[in-house]
Formats: sequence, structure tokens, C-alpha cells
Amino acid sequence: MVRATFGFNGQVGVAFLDGRQNSPKYIETLENHLFLFAENIGGRNWEYQHDNAPILTSNATKIYLNSKKVTVFEWPSMSPDLNPIENVWGIMSRKVYENGGQFYSVNSLMTDIESAWYNLEHEILQTLIMSMEKLVYDVILKNGKT
Repeated sequence: MVRATFGFNGQVGVAFLDGRQNSPKYIETLENHLFLFAENIGGRNWEYQHDNAPILTSNATKIYLNSKKVTVFEWPSMSPDLNPIENVWGIMSRKVYENGGQFYSVNSLMTDIESAWYNLEHEILQTLIMSMEKLVYDVILKNGKT
């Protein structure tokens, strides 16, 4: 599994996660990959957004995020299209597999994923974040439907 985080002021490194993920592993990922850089990419009053996957909304995760005084966006169910990281995955996938790219080792795939991540234009990430206001407003107008 690949995990990545970005904010208006930049992005955090890509995390390649082994095996089945659960709440303790997710908390470890947050600790090792997000919280070290969160203030740098989101400012002092940053807010965290994730979807409603069970490991992200478990009691253990909620307790952990509360202990770190993290504000988490409430997220409508069944709404992956609202999450700007989904657009980023699409952009990166096109880049990684452009020209019919094929990979014969996990390491070469990981290298190209990292390259695509670090070569994303900062303006693209900012545009995706700025588009959130309209997307959320549209969901409100549609009573929670996307």
C-alpha cells in the first residue's frame, strides 16, 4: 500500500506500507510520516482529512488524534471523489505508466512512484485544495450526496 499526505504548503514523503493495515499500523504511519512534517505543510492550525475506512475511524485512531489535538474533517460516507488525494493518485498513475511503462521489480515501481510524487507541481496541489470549498458546498446542497 502507498500512503501520501499533502497540504497547501507542500507534501510529506510517500510511505510504502507492508502487509495488512490496522489501527495500530495506521497510528504508527501517522507518527512516522505525518506528524513530523504536519506544521510545515499545513501551518499551525492544520486540519486532517481522511476517508471513513475502519482503521481511520477506529476508537484507537480517534483517541490518538485527540491526544495530538488534531482537528479531523467530518467526512460523508461513500465520497472518495471529494478527497483531493484521489486526483493526485490519478495524475501520478498516468506519469508512472506513461509510454507503456512496465515494472519488473517492486523497487523500480517504488522509485518511479517517489519520482512522480516529488515532481508534482506545487500549484496542482494548491489548486486541488482550493477546489475543496466548492466540492463541499455542492455536497451540502445535495444533502450529503456527491
